[in-house]
Amino acid sequence: MQLRRTRNQHDRIIFNGTDLSKLVYCKVRRPIMATVNATFESVPGRHGEVFKSAYRGGYDLPVEIWLRTEDRREVAEMRHKLAAALWTEEPAPLYLPDDPTRYLLAIVSGSTDLDEITDDCPTTTVTFHVGDPDYYGQKRRMEVSAGNVYVNAGGNRPAYLKVTAKPSAGSAWRITNVDTGEFVAINTALTSSSTIRLDMETEHATVNNQTAPVTIDSDYFEINGRCHLNITNGTAILEWVERWL
Repeated sequence: MQLRRTRNQHDRIIFNGTDLSKLVYCKVRRPIMATVNATFESVPGRHGEVFKSAYRGGYDLPVEIWLRTEDRREVAEMRHKLAAALWTEEPAPLYLPDDPTRYLLAIVSGSTDLDEITDDCPTTTVTFHVGDPDYYGQKRRMEVSAGNVYVNAGGNRPAYLKVTAKPSAGSAWRITNVDTGEFVAINTALTSSSTIRLDMETEHATVNNQTAPVTIDSDYFEINGRCHLNITNGTAILEWVERWL
């Protein structure tokens, strides 16, 4: 007996750069948003509770799959291919069919036991654990010169900049978020041949690939929506990835 299922060409699941739809059919059920953990506390002498905090937690995302096999003798080979595609030692990008332009950072967690091996496309449920509740979208890049810079971060969550800059000769160098007043200033000697790299997410700065100090009043910052930046001198490349709820 042969089970045939058809899917649209765009109905793909891609994990860690591998198109799993070449190996499996899938059915995905996912939440509108990550689990929200809200904390309240009781106050003596008052009715009800007082809100303290809320944060989005990680969650499991089950994906029901059917192996693309027409004969039970093909199952073993397909199983090994699928295992190689699913295994990773750290979270990797996961694109799902209903949202092909944005990805989650996920890793397979738990068992992946197949049902009875027959000619009827063996099925299982693969559980991806999503520790980072944000979706990631388009990679953006801007080449800018000294002065005021206006950036549209995209997405609906703050994004982290990566900056590669070439300062002017003998100049101190700083990038400022004019909207918030936050800035990062390099606190070491620079020349026109220096290359500055900043990673706002890891809060790390280098000059010519060597860790560089920043001034004590520096604050690594995020960009959110439309924002106004200023670069003191030289040129820079700004790079970031959109983040979405």
